[in-house]
Amino acid sequence: MQWPARQEFDRVAGRQQGWGAGLMVVSAALFLWLGYLLMIPFTVHDYQDEIACEAPVFHDSESTSYSQGAGKLCSAERDWPELLALGLLAVPPAVAGAALFTSGSARKRASSHVFRILEMQDSQERARQRAQPKP
Repeated sequence: MQWPARQEFDRVAGRQQGWGAGLMVVSAALFLWLGYLLMIPFTVHDYQDEIACEAPVFHDSESTSYSQGAGKLCSAERDWPELLALGLLAVPPAVAGAALFTSGSARKRASSHVFRILEMQDSQERARQRAQPKP
């Protein structure tokens, strides 16, 4: 009797969880890409040769002896505002994904609880009907 309603409710909750997990995977991929861009050394192709650059996080302008042009090329290749934008781009899918996943999980648990209570009430009603003497 309530089984089709429960199936539909669980299906919608499962879809919510799926979207939430998908958005969190997208956000994790963006954060991993940001970490890669921040932590891994890279090379910049100049007209004549390749210039090896340090990772932006570990770059210390006093200890490295970049020529003026090489330092500008390395800084231009991985610019901080672009990296910050990538980090900020990863935040909304993380928040929305966590909210959707949590909402779907809570919805499934609430659904399970409500339908268990309904089944217990039906069971008690059947027991009462069997216990009543028939005239």
